[in-house]
Amino acid sequence: MKRLIAMLLASVAAVMLIAYLDTGSGKRTDGIYYKATGIHPDAQLLEVNGETVTAEEYLYWLSYVCEYLNSMAGGQLDLNAPLNDTTTFGEYAKMDALNTVKLYAVTRAWAAENGMALTQEDQAALEAQRQQYVAYYGSEEAYLHQLELLGISGEMLHDIEATPYLYLHLHDAFVSPEGALYPGEEALAQFGSDKGYMTARLLYFGTTGMDDGEKGDVRIKAERYAEKMQQAADKNATFAQLEKELGLETNGAGLTFREETSDPEVCKAVAALEEGQVSGIIEGSNGYYVALRMPLNQQALLEDLFQEHLQEMKESAKIKYHNRLYHQIDTAEFYRRLTEERTTLLQGPMGQVPTLEPDAKSEEDMSKTTK
Repeated sequence: MKRLIAMLLASVAAVMLIAYLDTGSGKRTDGIYYKATGIHPDAQLLEVNGETVTAEEYLYWLSYVCEYLNSMAGGQLDLNAPLNDTTTFGEYAKMDALNTVKLYAVTRAWAAENGMALTQEDQAALEAQRQQYVAYYGSEEAYLHQLELLGISGEMLHDIEATPYLYLHLHDAFVSPEGALYPGEEALAQFGSDKGYMTARLLYFGTTGMDDGEKGDVRIKAERYAEKMQQAADKNATFAQLEKELGLETNGAGLTFREETSDPEVCKAVAALEEGQVSGIIEGSNGYYVALRMPLNQQALLEDLFQEHLQEMKESAKIKYHNRLYHQIDTAEFYRRLTEERTTLLQGPMGQVPTLEPDAKSEEDMSKTTK
């Protein structure tokens, strides 16, 4: 699930309702999460819009974030060290884990609200994934030992891996004009207008790391290509030929973007063009561009509107904490003790670092929601 974890850079300044959960402290005492924290895996650690998130699910994600950060630090991560002026790495890991459980919870809830559940094909794919794990580790016993190292039950892993399938069903129902969640052409047009979206095909000439002389040479090259485009009778065909010469691979429908998330100079230049018109040289922040303005890509708008809608649901989610349990989690201490427990288990005959990697294509798309 590295793709999903890599995405966890979204703001955590969500609207939250902080309250105490007086019940649901759990009973289970199995697993290395319990040994590392003293918190029962089945404890109701928090609620997201009323949906329970257990300690097992949250600590799974906290462990995963810590592993990711530690790998990025070459195995020398100090979770008590400052990430910036206000946040330590440990505090950041807790917030990232919270963001993930929020995303998964609102996805499950949104699917349930619309009567969407796993299909037989989804269940078959999940079972096939499980059998791949078993085959990879050599036996059912070895696979269960990896789950023990991971700290998670098979049932919880199934629920986590099932969520991207629900996401995919939501996505398909949203972006298809025949889908139950399709927002409608009026809402789509309003979204595109409000956000200032535009579509263009772009020839790109990179200049990163170049000195002024080298940049000058690149600019001359870009000017030649701009002139070819401007003189072409069939601009789309000429664009395809020129991008092939440059070794570029772009979508024939163009790139759909807005100034808020793109190079402002490119956006300003494209916004000044009529559909079918070619720009002169556009000097961006890391190179030169030649743009061919295209009709606004409605399908690309749908994709962005879907992501924004799910992002808004995540950010506005109301959270109730089991205050005593949640706030007693010290990330550095948790990860230290978890590592010790894993080291002990790894000394056994089947010890191997847990690396379960689900292969649901919707994982990659789902990650966009937290960017």
